[in-house]
Amino acid sequence: MTALTASSGHADHGPHVPKPRDGSRRIVWHPPMNAETRPRILRWTCECRTRVYYLVVGGGRAYVRRADKQSGVDHETARMRHREADRLWMEILLGLAR
Repeated sequence: MTALTASSGHADHGPHVPKPRDGSRRIVWHPPMNAETRPRILRWTCECRTRVYYLVVGGGRAYVRRADKQSGVDHETARMRHREADRLWMEILLGLAR
């Protein structure tokens, strides 16, 4: 059995997001824009947690979606370049951004 990496996951299972570290970067979250006609989810965190993060691409841009299963409310980051979204994704997985 191999360990899951930041880019792996299957059927509702992905990496667990740690608690934010002291001094972690604060992410500005916005209500969902639904700007893309066909958004594609590239990566996700484990569905066993109350808060699930998704790395989404569409329309030539990328962003992170945060879904709170308890409240049923989703939020998204601003659209950004794929490289910037990948960096933010890794920061979330390492507890460096929240």
